[in-house]
Amino acid sequence: MTDWPLWRRRLQQIGERRLLILSGSEAWAMAQAVFLCGENRLWVGQAPLGHETQAAGKIQRYLGREYDTLVYNAYSGLHPDAFGALLGTVTAGGLVLLLCPPLADWPGYADPDLARYVALPEQAAGLESRFIRRFVSLLRQDPQVLLWQQGSPPPALPALPDTPWLRRRDRRGCLNQEQRQALARILRAARRRQPLVLTADRGRGKSSLLGLAAARLLDAGYRVLLTAPSPAAAARALEHSSQRLPFIAPDALLAQHPPTDLLLVDEAAAIPAPMLLNLARRYCCIFASTEHGYEGTGLGFQLKFQPALARLAPNWQKYHLDTPARWSPRDPLEPLVFRLLALDADPPAPPVGGALSFRYVCRQQLEDHDILLQQVFGLLTLAHYQTRPSDLRQLLDAPGLELALACRDHTPVAAALLVREGKLDPALGQAVWCGQRRPRGHLLPQSLAFHGGFKTAGDFSYRRIMRIVVHPHCQQQGIGSRLLSWLKQRGGADFLGTSFGASPELLRFWQHNDFRAVRVGLVADAVSGLHAAMMLWPCSRPAHRTLPAWRGQFSANLSYYREGLLQALPETWWQSLHLCPPLPMPALDTAIARGFAFAHRDLMADQAVLARFALAATPFTPLDRKHRALLHALLSPGATPVAVAPEYGLSGQKAAVRQLRTIIQHFFPCPHPPSPILDC
Repeated sequence: MTDWPLWRRRLQQIGERRLLILSGSEAWAMAQAVFLCGENRLWVGQAPLGHETQAAGKIQRYLGREYDTLVYNAYSGLHPDAFGALLGTVTAGGLVLLLCPPLADWPGYADPDLARYVALPEQAAGLESRFIRRFVSLLRQDPQVLLWQQGSPPPALPALPDTPWLRRRDRRGCLNQEQRQALARILRAARRRQPLVLTADRGRGKSSLLGLAAARLLDAGYRVLLTAPSPAAAARALEHSSQRLPFIAPDALLAQHPPTDLLLVDEAAAIPAPMLLNLARRYCCIFASTEHGYEGTGLGFQLKFQPALARLAPNWQKYHLDTPARWSPRDPLEPLVFRLLALDADPPAPPVGGALSFRYVCRQQLEDHDILLQQVFGLLTLAHYQTRPSDLRQLLDAPGLELALACRDHTPVAAALLVREGKLDPALGQAVWCGQRRPRGHLLPQSLAFHGGFKTAGDFSYRRIMRIVVHPHCQQQGIGSRLLSWLKQRGGADFLGTSFGASPELLRFWQHNDFRAVRVGLVADAVSGLHAAMMLWPCSRPAHRTLPAWRGQFSANLSYYREGLLQALPETWWQSLHLCPPLPMPALDTAIARGFAFAHRDLMADQAVLARFALAATPFTPLDRKHRALLHALLSPGATPVAVAPEYGLSGQKAAVRQLRTIIQHFFPCPHPPSPILDC
């Protein structure tokens, strides 16, 4: 009989981890997992009765902990982000148990995770997963992966190397030469009050080093504080400082401004970049973080925050750790997950010269040519700071996606990823406009209908450019604009559109290519600090006729928000937007006001329209003094219901919005008079 306990003890001695696939029926796979997993386990997905389990989408609080066994039930859905992130919780000597259908059948299995990539649940029915087919192929190719199939005996346990993994801390508490150098860098940066960024893949000991450095600095009389996205994320640093290191949350730091000589920022990539920059302006900071984005944040730290830090503090330093500390450098599990999720996908160096060619690439070509897939995904990763493993699955599996490439000598130098949207069923489009439905996907028509108020937005077809990127060595050569021109020539929809974080530079790029703004987000993105902008280029005659009216209404609304919610945006931003003269549509204003009063439209999206409507229209039933005062207060530029509510004895935002709906009903024939303002 296979001696699993003895083999796992040997695995621990050499400091390595393994993946075991349990392939068969779900009941059989769960039964074998119960037999193999010990007490210190994390079970994700459906589990047998009596076993604690966690959903793949809710695993944040488990990251940073350590387990001997990870049981991942892929019958509940293969969530790429969760799978990649959770493998980092498995300790040296640990085992990952992957429960899945028979490998030949798995790509055709009705994977629950596919529902995240379709607009309507029924669209996932019958989809074959290219992502899982590639996943299975890579698993089969890895000789270190163990496979136990239902109906077959357990796999023969392979022989393990005799060389033990020596893991001893030196007198400083470090485990290897890289850690010693990193500790010296942290201490020197603290003495010189010089910002330092410490990066590594997970399991390299970044958090431990922060704790060790803090203990040394506290002994020397320095005032040191620690911050992180959550107390759980700071646990390892606190442990290695002997619990002497005060922890304070990032928002509390910025609100309270406690004095300190040094601020240690752990898991920095999970903190919004604008918040990190504010901390860097106020304190001497040591930032520690992972750069590979299992959760989609690492790349933002690299692409957005670090260049901004360099402008703020030109003397900043960076140190990268390569040597693992929590498992042996020979451990095969981390390289495997990098291959499975294309975490190290890197675009190739482009040819120096040569003619450009443009073409569409279908997903079958990406599946058949993994090198091309890696090149393309590497390019697309450069285009967005929140790229995560789920984006790879979206690229391979999501229906309605199109990929266009610009190539030199068959080498991709630019790429555009597009998705087809719009042509909503009329009943669904009306429900979206009223605020009653919010189906997944269809970003442009849904946002233009609900936030912009354009009732016909769902009737049009769109090709939304999700990402467009040019290789850094080929930028400033007009390649991105030429790729857009090529896409315009191919039409294929009423509108070519885009939605992006609107920096002045990006606004100028899209304006230069004749795209025109039709919506701006009223709240800045937490990670980028930028307001979203939606821009359109009309392809069809109906689109050409409609766009000027949408732009006039948008400009009229934006002039209102410029006095309130958007007043902090700089003049250069407004100049980059190239607004047309305001030209509101009274009939549309009336329809939106009616939709707000009697349906579920959003106050902040409709605030400008409601202010215009209330000023121009006459109530069917008179407003009393309290109604008039609340109407004026809630429709003043910059007003928010949560701020206005206490002044009128209302319990909060929802109560204030309810009262405003009641007041706006006065402007329409209504069989029952609105209720008075209540003390909610």
